[in-house]
Amino acid sequence: MDFITIDFDRSIDRSAFDCEVHPALNTYIAQHAGQDEKRNISRTLMYVEDRVLRGYYSLANTSVALSELNEEQRKKVPRYPMPAVLLSRLAVDKGMRKKGLGQRLMSDFFRHVYAVSKQSGVAFIVVDAKDLDAADYYRNKLGFVPSTNSPLRLLLSTATLIQAFKQG
Repeated sequence: MDFITIDFDRSIDRSAFDCEVHPALNTYIAQHAGQDEKRNISRTLMYVEDRVLRGYYSLANTSVALSELNEEQRKKVPRYPMPAVLLSRLAVDKGMRKKGLGQRLMSDFFRHVYAVSKQSGVAFIVVDAKDLDAADYYRNKLGFVPSTNSPLRLLLSTATLIQAFKQG
């Protein structure tokens, strides 16, 4: 399956984007994503239809400390911080809600992480959920587990992701 997103494109009007739930996600794409791109802080991938932004996600690098892992996870990893990819933002315009775009964006994100994992070590995927509803989605639908430090910080071993891609 092909990627559905394009790299951040400053020429796309982002001012009308409204995810309705978290205004900070609207502000980010309209005012800060371009700056973060220039500074190499994060990468934003956009889903665009007819030059209208319908959804986006941003990813960055991070690390996972041993203290964030539960006992079972700790048994499988070294005793130092491990490299990870952070899903720093995920937002869908209110006009596209309940149409499966969020799931498609997550699939696109997973494909990007898988591609990165072939070139560089990535032990975990990390997401800092905006609220408990979002955390429930990541846990119940995607298999993320909460960090021991915060119920809104969730982790997924990339070994799980890589195995799923290899199996097709």
